[in-house]
Amino acid sequence: MAAINNLDNKVHTHIAELHAFDAASRLGSLTKAAEHLNITQPALSQKIKRLETFVGEPLFLRQNRGVKLTPTGKALFEATHTNFQSFRDIFDNIQSRKSTKQVRISTDFAFAGHWLVPRLAGLRSDLHGLDIQVFTSQTPDNPLDFQSDLIISLKQSPTPDTRHHVLFEEEVFAICSPKFLADHGPFQSATDIGNNPLLDLTASPDAGWHNWDSWLKQQGVTKSQQSTAIGLSNYSLVLQAAIKNQGLALGWKGLIEEQLEQKELVIAWPQSVRSDRSYCLQLREDASPHVKKVYSWIKENSA
Repeated sequence: MAAINNLDNKVHTHIAELHAFDAASRLGSLTKAAEHLNITQPALSQKIKRLETFVGEPLFLRQNRGVKLTPTGKALFEATHTNFQSFRDIFDNIQSRKSTKQVRISTDFAFAGHWLVPRLAGLRSDLHGLDIQVFTSQTPDNPLDFQSDLIISLKQSPTPDTRHHVLFEEEVFAICSPKFLADHGPFQSATDIGNNPLLDLTASPDAGWHNWDSWLKQQGVTKSQQSTAIGLSNYSLVLQAAIKNQGLALGWKGLIEEQLEQKELVIAWPQSVRSDRSYCLQLREDASPHVKKVYSWIKENSA
């Protein structure tokens, strides 16, 4: 371990020389490398000499029209080129994000598909010059996920402050197509709902949203043993199956307004189920001004 630490200290000491060596190797000329790094050629030559002293072997063969790598130099360049190019790519990406005013939004599949995406054109029209990136996950507020500027997730309702805003509280209806309601309804009670084919959004048992079991339980009934169920892993598929008359689905207020307005779906039973959860908009702590504008825009358009 002591030997490794000692080697790390030496690499740290010679990192500037390694960078100078990488530039000279890529450009094939000490003069061009010095110009590229905005230093004098004698200064760059001194860096190369110090690195060769550290390595204990020549790295270049000096020629009239530039330099040529020795076998040891080739081996070292293969390592430095890959790593320094990765650094350049990362810093270039960071600078690009700053110049293009990038805004990264993490949310779940349902909210992205049925609230956010339909409004992106309006957002871009109102706030010009933004590069909007939407990342979807069933756990968008997981700290291990991609770090985003804004997070929209269904969770325990937080105390609103300058970085947290409740978009809308969880309120869930039983919904179906007009034809399904005509063929199987009208439903006189929640028990009637539980006796029909049910379309469910499949997820882990600890998922932070209602399913048919929890919804019916809050209605005071249990799902019938004779009822059939279809489990679908994507909420868009659940709604599409409901539109195609395949059963009853759960409809979250705030996500199903378009289908209700277009009469693709109807509320099958007027009594909704609520919880202490809500769709919450969270702002990154060190957010830039253009990210804060998007935060405010989403707040205003969710009212």
